[in-house]
Amino acid sequence: MARPLIISDCDGVLLEFCDPFIGYLAQVHGLTLKLETFALAGNIRHADGTAVAPEAFPALLDGFFNTHMATQTPVAHAGTALARLAEYCDVVVLTNIADHHAVMRTSELARVGMPYRVIGNNGPKGEPIRVLLDEYGPSHAVFIDDLPPHHTSAKKRVPHVHRLHMVAEAPLRHLIPAAADADARIDCWAEALTHIETLLKGPAT
Repeated sequence: MARPLIISDCDGVLLEFCDPFIGYLAQVHGLTLKLETFALAGNIRHADGTAVAPEAFPALLDGFFNTHMATQTPVAHAGTALARLAEYCDVVVLTNIADHHAVMRTSELARVGMPYRVIGNNGPKGEPIRVLLDEYGPSHAVFIDDLPPHHTSAKKRVPHVHRLHMVAEAPLRHLIPAAADADARIDCWAEALTHIETLLKGPAT
């Protein structure tokens, strides 16, 4: 019998990203990051206040994932919510991260109690979601992400998938408006679990 499929982003949804990344920038590079807009590139600054060139950002992000991924901690209630869903759903983590980082991310998620399949991606997520639907043939599917463009991509490629917009990191919530192409905006996993289980008609509390 087909099971429901949960497809979740990682950074900012399952794992805290902002504070660990800010710590890495300060400790390793002597840089600061002020979250004045939802754009990491352009908001990173040298000690003298000058902005780090946008073309330098990919190397900084790669360095963080290479050496400081283990400093990321789970978002509140994410582990328990996914564990409950995993009792009767398949769970896949679809994250825009390089393939070699995806291997490390699989281990790190398992270490903090989220032992799920991780798929690295680059770019819009609509097509990778379609591929997963072909593979799993789920009875229902829920996609969870913090970035509005990914919900737009999912709506175009797989409009029948339920799209849940979640910005689990509090410092970012006021910077990211509700995604117009998502079906719902819920920023807390405890509330999201109730929403998803109602949608899937899963186990009652």
